[in-house]
Amino acid sequence: MNSKRAIKAVAFAFVFLFVLGFVYPTVMSEITEHAIPFQSQGSPVKINGTVYGSYLIADAFNASYFFHPRPSANNTYAIDTNATLNQTLTYINQFRSENPGINLSQVPYAMVAYSASGVDPNIPILGAYDQVARIANSVQNVSAARNISLSVSSLESMLNSKISQLEQRNFPVFGSYYVNTVALNVYIINFMQNEGILPSGLLS
Repeated sequence: MNSKRAIKAVAFAFVFLFVLGFVYPTVMSEITEHAIPFQSQGSPVKINGTVYGSYLIADAFNASYFFHPRPSANNTYAIDTNATLNQTLTYINQFRSENPGINLSQVPYAMVAYSASGVDPNIPILGAYDQVARIANSVQNVSAARNISLSVSSLESMLNSKISQLEQRNFPVFGSYYVNTVALNVYIINFMQNEGILPSGLLS
């Protein structure tokens, strides 16, 4: 009698593991692949049919004509309070030097602090607007070097409009607004490409 119960228990365990370990993941994978194919493939960034990254990961857009994401967490987290404070002050000074004319009160804390993952592509809306003047001037300089006339004011207006268009909210009603830097930078790349001012080697 005990042996029969043991056999049934083992058989049930195998069936249970098979369902949870193979059937359920396979079914859910098929459902997500067809229901939300873009997200299920890792939200790839495609430019001219070539994949350059993911909208879920903050790539190193270091050029002055790009929106900069939050600081990278590639380095070891500082445990010492003074070290953390000094690191934050360094990022504040760096952000303000990259974006002249921005007051300290205009710099969102998230722009000078690590995200939980360290690769968060999302920044506060204010953090994006803070960078508009710098980006517009940089794009204008690139266009002028190629004898193409683009006004800073029109570029600022275009960037402000795109930020507003792409803004999202992390929670309904009481959530804070943010924008994806990868989406903004892909927009800039496409714009510069269409205007014939895309720096050589940028998409190589």
